[in-house]
Amino acid sequence: MEITWLGHSALQIKGTQVTLITDPYADTLGLSMGQREADVVTISNSHPHHSNADAIDGTPRVIDGPGEYEVANFYISGFGTRGRDYEGVRQVNTVYTYRAEGLTLCHLGDLSANPTPSEVSELSQADVLFAPAGGVCTLDAARIAQLVRTIEPRILVPVHYRYDDVDLELDPLDKLLNEFGITELSPQPRLTVTATNLPGELRVTALQVR
Repeated sequence: MEITWLGHSALQIKGTQVTLITDPYADTLGLSMGQREADVVTISNSHPHHSNADAIDGTPRVIDGPGEYEVANFYISGFGTRGRDYEGVRQVNTVYTYRAEGLTLCHLGDLSANPTPSEVSELSQADVLFAPAGGVCTLDAARIAQLVRTIEPRILVPVHYRYDDVDLELDPLDKLLNEFGITELSPQPRLTVTATNLPGELRVTALQVR
């Protein structure tokens, strides 16, 4: 499975049969995803920086809330958590788990409240965890790090943080890396992961925006 970061909370997850994109964003972010095509799009919340499914070419199946879904060999489940206010309305944030090709991946979206014990139990199945690292409108770096240590994924991929191309009121990645004692981490263009090449212990992987 090949994973690339499209910026903010958007990722492209490409399997043998299905290409999935998470949280596509509008150009108002100050960044463009370019021309992308997918079979499935998942949306964690209705903010334009997470819900611009119209930007994705093709005729993708759009999943935008809690439930159980199946597309080809991808099994997707989502549960709702308390989200932030947007335009005066309290949003629901959906945390998604994707199961395919012997792997379990989890996207936390804009997680802003500590998960319940039952939710933690579901998250603990994750081999690869995509977690917000920018704080402010999500859990802060210390609480994300604590959650990561609790659920013990094999790979942590930080998303949703401040970087040079986008000027958002978010923390930089360094704040989360410091929680793990990491002083330097070179971003890589993509992550290729299979059920047989998972690391034995937690590995934090930073990705370049592609």
